[in-house]
Amino acid sequence: MSSSIPESSGGKLNVLSFAGKNKILHLGWMAFFLTFFVWFNHAPFLSAIGESMNLTKDQVKTLLILNVALTIPARVIIGMLTDRFGPRIVYTAILAIGAIPCFTFAFAQDYNTLALSRFLLGFVGAGFVVGIRLMSDWFPASELGAAEGIYGG
Repeated sequence: MSSSIPESSGGKLNVLSFAGKNKILHLGWMAFFLTFFVWFNHAPFLSAIGESMNLTKDQVKTLLILNVALTIPARVIIGMLTDRFGPRIVYTAILAIGAIPCFTFAFAQDYNTLALSRFLLGFVGAGFVVGIRLMSDWFPASELGAAEGIYGG
C-alpha cells in the first residue's frame, strides 16, 4: 500500500480506511445492515399494515412469529452454504434472492401473501452468519473481535 498510515498495527483496526481487508469489513457491515433492514423492515409498520389490510391481532402476531420461524434453521443451511461456496457468493445470493420476498411483502394484497413472504424472509435474517465467517477469513485473531464487533454493531 502507498498509504503512510498502516492498515493495522498492534492489533488495532484502522476503521477510517477503505482499503484491503478494511474494505471487506465495511462492505460486510453494509451487507449485514441491508439484510437486517430487510428482515426486520415490517416491525415499525406492522400496526399500519394491520390496519390497512384489516388484519386481526392474531394475524399480526403470526406475521411476527413467521419472520423468526425460518431464521433459526436457515442459519444452519446458510452456514453450510457458506462453507461450500464462500461468504461473498452466499452474501450476494442472499441479497439478490432476498429481494424477491421483500418486494412480494411490500406489494402484498392479502394475508396469505404477507405470511408466505415473511416466512421466506427468515432466510435473509440468516445473513449474520455469513459475515461472521467473512470477518474470520480476513482478520487475524488479534483484530477479529474488533472486526466482528464493528460488523455486528
